[in-house]
Amino acid sequence: MGKGQSESIVAFIANLLPLYQGEEHEGRWCARSLTDGTLILPVVHPDAENADDGWVTVHWQGDPARQSTVLATQMASVAIARYVELHHTATFSKAMRDEMAQMSHHFTVKTGEHLAFELPDSGLFELVGKAVGRLGEAAVIEILKQHVGL
Repeated sequence: MGKGQSESIVAFIANLLPLYQGEEHEGRWCARSLTDGTLILPVVHPDAENADDGWVTVHWQGDPARQSTVLATQMASVAIARYVELHHTATFSKAMRDEMAQMSHHFTVKTGEHLAFELPDSGLFELVGKAVGRLGEAAVIEILKQHVGL
């Protein structure tokens, strides 16, 4: 039997080093957060073929008593956003958007699923970031307020 959707998504998250690492837990390949110990386990239904519906069980801070079952794509969306954020810490730029788009596409190719957020498709965010850098945050806020009539 091949990998189910949950297993594919958890394996993808487990490769988002240095935020996560893969480990075996109760006979399943899981992703462990290296920041807080949260454990992400695929939901697998061994009795039925193709019954994997893309859910994961999350043991928050690794504690099985504090667990939730969530859509795997939601968990992957948060993990990938954090991964890209880590790689571009303190950088609000085209490079960040480009890597987010690349990782989103890579996730879709590997899993057949889409992330739970839309990527910005305009240069507005970069333009505002540059304006803040040149004029200062307070000046940009005042300009934006005037533009929207506040």
